[in-house]
Amino acid sequence: MKRNPERVADTHYELVVIGGGINGIATAYEAAARGLKTCLLEASDFMSQTSSNSLKIIHGGFRYLQQANIKRIRESNRERRTLLKIAPHLVHPLQCVMPTESIWKLRSLPGMFAASLINGLIAFDRSKGLPPDKRIPLGGIISKKKLIDLLGKEFDRPDVTGAAVWHDGMAINSERLGLAFLHSGVQHGLDALNYCPVTGFALENGRISGVQVRDELSGNSFTVRADQVVNAAGAWVGGLLNLLPSLPKRDFPQCRVMNFVVKRQLFPSRLAVGLFDHERAFFFVPWLNYWMIGTDEAAWPNEPGQLRITEEEIAHFLQRINKVYPGEPLRREDICHVHKGFVPGRFKPNGDFKLLDHQQEGIANLISIQPVKYTTARDIGQKTVDYLLQKTGRPFKPSQTAELPLSGGKMEDFTSFCQNKMQELVGINPSSAQHLLRNYGSSVQNVLRYSELLRPVPGSDEVLEAEIAYAVDEEMAVHLDDAVRRRTDLGAAEKPQPETLAHCAALMAERLGWSEEQQHEEIARCSRFY
Repeated sequence: MKRNPERVADTHYELVVIGGGINGIATAYEAAARGLKTCLLEASDFMSQTSSNSLKIIHGGFRYLQQANIKRIRESNRERRTLLKIAPHLVHPLQCVMPTESIWKLRSLPGMFAASLINGLIAFDRSKGLPPDKRIPLGGIISKKKLIDLLGKEFDRPDVTGAAVWHDGMAINSERLGLAFLHSGVQHGLDALNYCPVTGFALENGRISGVQVRDELSGNSFTVRADQVVNAAGAWVGGLLNLLPSLPKRDFPQCRVMNFVVKRQLFPSRLAVGLFDHERAFFFVPWLNYWMIGTDEAAWPNEPGQLRITEEEIAHFLQRINKVYPGEPLRREDICHVHKGFVPGRFKPNGDFKLLDHQQEGIANLISIQPVKYTTARDIGQKTVDYLLQKTGRPFKPSQTAELPLSGGKMEDFTSFCQNKMQELVGINPSSAQHLLRNYGSSVQNVLRYSELLRPVPGSDEVLEAEIAYAVDEEMAVHLDDAVRRRTDLGAAEKPQPETLAHCAALMAERLGWSEEQQHEEIARCSRFY
């Protein structure tokens, strides 16, 4: 997977997808897998903007039961099952628990028991075709005593009666899930470019004939020729449409979202815990050696590129968290990283996916999408490409992406795969070996071929120097933060140590020809994200 702007400039594409978040990547992969000559354009780095904030949960739809939205429950259940199947190295079952209240409250023990039964009936096929280590158990309830055993004596309170228990999925490294979709697309002929913002459109007879871009690495501008264009730019979807003056001005309001990453042990058991205040549920999710807490939302009236989280906002969110967290109150210094991003504000009243075809507005070959969830990204891609194929009258090749393993996912079951592979990785420390299998799966040999770099990066017990080299050579990492924050999880949870950043910058410099001054600039750039 290499960056090749010259080839992109010289090629005429059947489809150009703008936006390299999870939904844009999944749409581009779907199109390429179904035989369309496709190009993906991203203004910054893949998975770095709207998709950069996530609690890593792959939802099965239990939360939609309160809205009686059976369609979304079925859809989420299907796509959770699909991701557990096609990306078994990246997506794993996650046990969740939510304390119940008195019998007169909505979240009472009998009420949650009934909800669990109904959800189990609706999602009856939640484990169909999955190996034993990926199967999702039927949800239910547990006693107050069992809850206290799991979460601690802080829940020995009169207002707690027990708990609801269910399972969802978890993408431990959601960035690598996006990259797995991207690698798979490239294997089907997809061309992709990061750091190529769209600057305008060439129009001919009411159609976009080309997408004008600027390569931020070379400074060159060129036009990408296209038959069809999908605007999947996330929070920037409205700004992209504003480059077409003939289209009516639309309001695409965004919600700013924020999650905390803390290193403190919050509960004795490593399972996701949902706790309510008077407005919403907050989830405490075990992740790597950390806990994630979220999500805080607020309207964002400004340009997406201006997003900043203030200390006042952090303090307000921390105050809300401490009202529901029963343990020792969390302090500002417990927070080692703040993840931030966007979700659509009012794209559709019920939050469902919606596709906008701009043909009636005078642009015949442009559609815009703005979904909400990681879970259904593959399905959104399938629906979008289905629509395009129907609209253009092309022969309709059915989608196969629900069955095709993503890059790294070719295995019968993850547990047996790890047991067999660990015997082959005897020269690597066990922590790094498990980390490699969890992040690269059956594609791990692509990293292991850097045999002279199979030692941990200073400051990490898991990430190898080979992963940095692989990120540069095969995954279009062109800045230090690309490698540290997205290709690996070195900086996903907190700012790496100075020696870690310096070492990674030196490794990348050998491949990218950075001077010492450029290495310092890259370290400074990377540090600004924390």
